[in-house]
This record gives sequence, structure tokens and C-alpha cells, in this order.
Amino acid sequence: MPGEEIFLFDLHKQRGTENYIALSSSALKNGLFAGWTGEQLAIFFLLLAHANSSLAGEVKIDKLENLIPDGKKVIEKELARLERGRFIEYEENQGEVVFKIFLPAIDKNYRGPSGALEQEERFLRELLSGRPVSEQELVKGLVMILAPEKLTDRLRSEIEEIMATFSPETVKELIRRVKKALEENPDIKPLPYLRGIVREWVKNDITTYEDLQRADRLHRETIELAMEFGITRAWEMTPSHKEILLSWITCKDSEDHALSVEVARWAIQEAIRSKRDGRPSLNYIDRNFIQPLTRAKVTDIEEAREALQKKETSAAEDTSGWDYDKFRDD
Repeated sequence: MPGEEIFLFDLHKQRGTENYIALSSSALKNGLFAGWTGEQLAIFFLLLAHANSSLAGEVKIDKLENLIPDGKKVIEKELARLERGRFIEYEENQGEVVFKIFLPAIDKNYRGPSGALEQEERFLRELLSGRPVSEQELVKGLVMILAPEKLTDRLRSEIEEIMATFSPETVKELIRRVKKALEENPDIKPLPYLRGIVREWVKNDITTYEDLQRADRLHRETIELAMEFGITRAWEMTPSHKEILLSWITCKDSEDHALSVEVARWAIQEAIRSKRDGRPSLNYIDRNFIQPLTRAKVTDIEEAREALQKKETSAAEDTSGWDYDKFRDD
């Protein structure tokens, strides 16, 4: 009947000299462990095995790593799922997981200990699909992905500002990016992470999904140019590097001409090939390759090649006989 209690476990009763865990068959029939991953189930039972009569305890991370072949990243993800499902609380301390397990009584409508989590994930999947969504659904999605202990006035204000600043599709993408980050790294704090994204978007005047797509494309292309130049690690790219590379593929005003990323890459390759006394600087490439191509308003590599050939021919015909700029690398 509705509201009938189904107790999940009878923990640490004495049977002879051994402790044991009795699992209610009615709990299983009513969906206990429905939707759990194998790793989640294995971790939960290992925690149960190390719990005391107060359902608290600690277990070495090494033991969990021996249990889960895929390593610590998967363990952290599954522990976070259990905690978000409100079945455990835990923290890592000096190579151990210190935990507290919660085993409440449930009723016949119970959908498993991760039922609340499953409902959230189902809602977020539907929210992030291609269907139109309401403002109310987006607000719910933001609250759900942030999972605050308390919805404070400050957080309400931040959510209202997000809704007022960005288009619905952009808010949906914000939720998607925070969700993906949490899946990849459960240690991420969702609110600071979201705030960081919002600050970056506001700084770059991103409000619509079209703005965001353009910014993402320019970011990818800037990284591509940096790698062509030889910058292979994110921390190696300074703001100055980024500013110069971005200026090659964007327009400052209506009179300006932006090169395609293909032409800019080709220009970097040509500069490296022609500079025999060491690697050229970005300023050298900008002055001797990018600027001439921009002035010529080239649109493809063939036009770029012709433009540089004309520049070399013009330099050779100069009465001075020298192109002093070619010897500068500042």
C-alpha cells in the first residue's frame, strides 16, 4: 500500500562470531540499485564492508583502485554520483576515503538510491536536446547543475542576471559545459566554474548563441595557429601571443581585411622556411608576411603566394638593393 516502508538493510547483526548485512528482497523488487553502474555498486558495497555500526568508516584509496580497474578518475566520479544521490557523504584525507552511509527507509515508489540523480540526469538530457525550452526549465536546469545547499538571494540574483544577459540557447550551452566539466572532473566546484565561463563571455561581448559559435571558432583557430608557430602548451601562450594571432583572422573595422586560418597557417610556414638564422618571432611574421597579405586582401593560398612574389620582385628592383625590414626580428 502507498507509504509502506521497505527497509533496505539490517546491518551488523551477529551470526555466530561474524557480522553480516541482510538485504531486503522487497527493496530489490522495488528498484533498489536500478540504474547503478557496476563500478558504483562495487564501491558502495566495499564501503558497506568497511562501515562500523554507525555506518561510518574509512577505506584506503588503494583498495578502491584495486577494485576498479579504470583507476582513480572513475572512482572519484562514482563516489561523487553516490554523494549527489544522497546516499553517502565522503572526503579524501591522506590516502583514505572517510565516509558516512545513509540507509533510509523507503516506500513502494522508490526508484533506487540514485533515483533522484537519475531524474536530474533525465531532465538535463531532455533540456539539452534540440527541443525548445521555457525560461522556467532553464532556471531549473541552472539550479540543478549547481546543486547548491541553499538557494541564496545572491544566487537567485546571479541566475536572474544570466537569464537577462544571454539568449536561451546560450544558457543551454552554459549548462551543457558545466555538466560536461563535472562529468570529466567531479572535484570541480560548479558555481565558481560557471562564474568563470560567464565572466569570459561577458568580457568578449557574447550574448547570443551565434556570438558563442564565432568565439569558439576563433579560439580553435587561434590555437591552431599557435601550434603551427610552435606553441604546444596552453600556458606558453601569452596574452600578447593571443592578441597577435587573433588579429590575423579578425577585422578591426569595416576597412580591415581578415585572413583565413589556412592562409595564416601558410604564412607561418613560409616565414619559418625563409628564416634560416633561427625561428622567426610573431612580430617578424606579422610585419613581413601577414601585413602584406592583408593589404593585398588575399583570400586563398594561391593569391597569397602571388602577393609575396610581387613583394619580393618589388624589393629586388628597389634601387637600394636591400629590404632592411627582412633583417629585423623585433
